[in-house]
Amino acid sequence: MKGVFTMKRHLSGLIVLALGALVCVAGVAAGAAPQGAGAAAAANAAAARPTPRMAGHPDLSGMWYRRVAGPVTKRVGKSIVRVDGAPTVPDRYNPGTPKYKPQFLAKVKELKDDQINVDPSFHCGPPGVPRIGPPQRIVQTGREIVMLYDDLNGNFFRLVPTDGRRHRTGIEPSANGDSIGRWEGDTLVIEVRNILEDTWLGDNGLFHTAYVKVTERLTRQGDTLKWEAIVEDPAVLVEPWKVTPRSLTLMTNTEIEEAAFCEDRGVDDRVTLDYHGNVR
Repeated sequence: MKGVFTMKRHLSGLIVLALGALVCVAGVAAGAAPQGAGAAAAANAAAARPTPRMAGHPDLSGMWYRRVAGPVTKRVGKSIVRVDGAPTVPDRYNPGTPKYKPQFLAKVKELKDDQINVDPSFHCGPPGVPRIGPPQRIVQTGREIVMLYDDLNGNFFRLVPTDGRRHRTGIEPSANGDSIGRWEGDTLVIEVRNILEDTWLGDNGLFHTAYVKVTERLTRQGDTLKWEAIVEDPAVLVEPWKVTPRSLTLMTNTEIEEAAFCEDRGVDDRVTLDYHGNVR
């Protein structure tokens, strides 16, 4: 799989070391729930604000989070280490782990141990759903939802019809799949099918089959947004996987930006396991 998605492009001037590129962006998303009593009070205040509505439904439009840079790193021998005095990185988001059937555990371990070589996302491939995480920017109309992402591997978008359309037929699988949405009360429910089998569900060898289905739920309360996702793939999973939810706060006076060019990060002599951390 090393040849998959091997298009190489130069990073912007903000990321100057190819070896350090992955860790430099491996931060938590700005806008995710911060720590501390003061932060909790701020989140409660944001949730208490009036929820804007459109055609009877909550208006999910807005900028909800942005990835932030992680620590400065350097190469020491065959390892990547933090530069002395570098700022502390907040706790990274942990999506959890699906439960695979016993006969597939060896495959998961094999992919995990060789992630630097076989993970398509380490060779400029799109992360796919649900690995890409919650939408960073949402534009809502009366007929559809547009989701925008400034991802480590580039800019991505998704179109989610909400006017009763069914899944499309006769189309090729794609990393973000084919999405349709419906409202259940004040929650938008998105069903995603036809996801490209080459993508992973997350880090550490979390592969899936062509028959995977992902159901996302987006609930806005005031200026907060809760994102939930459930992954169903009975061919390889023991049970549906409930991804760890994320609670985001509306970001004001900021906008989504063009992503830096991706660079193939398949560095053969990297021996640390830092690359197994979720970077979205």
